[in-house]
Amino acid sequence: MRCICLVALVGLPGAGKTSLCTWLLAQRAALRVCHIVHLCFDDFLDVRSLGQPNYREQREHIFNIIEKLISAIQEDTDWPPQIQRTSSSDDRSSSRSHLILCDDNFYYRSMRHKLQQLCRNVGCVYGQIHMATSLDSCLRANSTRSDASRVPEDVVRQMNERLETPGAEAWERNSFTLKDQDAELPAVLAFISSLLDMPATKTPSPANTHPQDQSQVHSLDLLLRTRIGALIQGLTDEQQKRLAGRTLNNRRKDILTKFRTENGGKALDYYVNLLN
Repeated sequence: MRCICLVALVGLPGAGKTSLCTWLLAQRAALRVCHIVHLCFDDFLDVRSLGQPNYREQREHIFNIIEKLISAIQEDTDWPPQIQRTSSSDDRSSSRSHLILCDDNFYYRSMRHKLQQLCRNVGCVYGQIHMATSLDSCLRANSTRSDASRVPEDVVRQMNERLETPGAEAWERNSFTLKDQDAELPAVLAFISSLLDMPATKTPSPANTHPQDQSQVHSLDLLLRTRIGALIQGLTDEQQKRLAGRTLNNRRKDILTKFRTENGGKALDYYVNLLN
């Protein structure tokens, strides 16, 4: 069976995720893999649809492509036609390993968990690289993009506030944080090589999900943000709004931590009312 390793690139727009993937495409020989696939979500997503209903549909479409790609690799059939950014070996017998780089923001843990569940269900190794680039650097890099690919600054700032740092959950143990891209490239190769050496085991998802699955955390977060918006809307002074927003968002993070610690033992409304 072919070995497939899927790595999620986590970070803000402009963090350097695509640049890292482009560099990794040229490291096929160093990583001793047959194929490297760079699946850039920006190729499929319309940045203008962020937060809109069809944005979720677009992401579902990408996950379907990933699932079809994995199936095609395992069964040695034709790949989905949408796959374009690849690095391939002419000698197919030299290695049976495949590396898939999923290049997206993945700022919510639930977004990453969906990929990890897919890998677990189909027998792939899953890992994460967190691009811990500063907000200011990301904003500068994002501002140099073309109009079609530039993410609005307020959206980047919102992502920064919402980003859930990888590594807090047991299933995120295969994570690497990249702070200095130029200095740590050898460490990135070593990390990915360690993933490729791991045995892949197929473990179907249990029929009954844990009461505190990631979708509930995401739902609670959305409810808390809606309540915060309603509370701030009643204020007229801009400085008061900013101060209240900062205080309430810090409170929101504490509530989410409490929810995870208590395994979501109470109704979501209980946790939302803790904001008051």
